[in-house]
Amino acid sequence: MSINNKIRALGEGLKDRIDASIIDFDLEYIEHSENVLAFETLCDHIADYDAVITKDEYNQIINIVNELNLKIDNRYLCIKPDNKL
Repeated sequence: MSINNKIRALGEGLKDRIDASIIDFDLEYIEHSENVLAFETLCDHIADYDAVITKDEYNQIINIVNELNLKIDNRYLCIKPDNKL
């Protein structure tokens, strides 16, 4: 599966926890060759809207981080399911 499809699948799976129009906005960046921006914005919205994610979704996020060669920083650590109260 391409990285863009992985980001889309992650976003689509969050539409029951974050407003669909917000997710669609985030994923629109992919159409403009901005998959890193799409992914980072999606992760920011997970935090901003206190969306609870599963451990599997978090593993998907970490895999995408690694595939995009991004640094695992607070953007990703703060949404880790174990960090939720």
